[in-house]
Amino acid sequence: MRRLMLRDFRSYAALDLAIEGRLVVLCGENGAGKTNLLEALSLLAPGRGLRRAELAECARRGGAGGFALSVEVDENGERRQLGSGWSPGDGEGGAERRNRIDRAPVASSRAFSDHVRVVWLTPAMDSLFSGPASERRRFLDRFVLAIDPTHGARVGQFERALRGRNKLLEEDRRNAGWLDAIEREAAELGVAVAAARLECVNRL
Repeated sequence: MRRLMLRDFRSYAALDLAIEGRLVVLCGENGAGKTNLLEALSLLAPGRGLRRAELAECARRGGAGGFALSVEVDENGERRQLGSGWSPGDGEGGAERRNRIDRAPVASSRAFSDHVRVVWLTPAMDSLFSGPASERRRFLDRFVLAIDPTHGARVGQFERALRGRNKLLEEDRRNAGWLDAIEREAAELGVAVAAARLECVNRL
């Protein structure tokens, strides 16, 4: 990443930050805006970002309404601009998030995954080490999303299939055809999820 620009994001009325090094360290007093910068970058990843906040909460208080962020990245010697923003809407239209690559609209932030890889680990995530294995699988799945944007949808479908299977078993319904169909779907999705996780770990 070579440049980060913000407008009305959290504590920033405006920011235009040039970035030179491969490694960047942010330092400053509490409340200086370090986490706000990281949260802005996290919105380039699929999902709800570092704080999992509603987009309306990211708009600067006292600002014009809404926010915008943009980054410039080097991609094989070419500069690409990725942008995202949110506007609260007006009387005629509702709130809307917009995403662009080189100023051309894209359907969602998933499109950014072709150009940037965003993963974070924060002190609030200490349960990753001391908590159940499911926490570590979720963290690994965020890594996988960086190389396979469709992985999240597969994981969600897999978990729904397992819940449906468990509910069917708990209710003790004697419907072998239905149970076979759910188990077949869960098995296919489970293999795909496991294969994506394994490929990601091999790449790491």
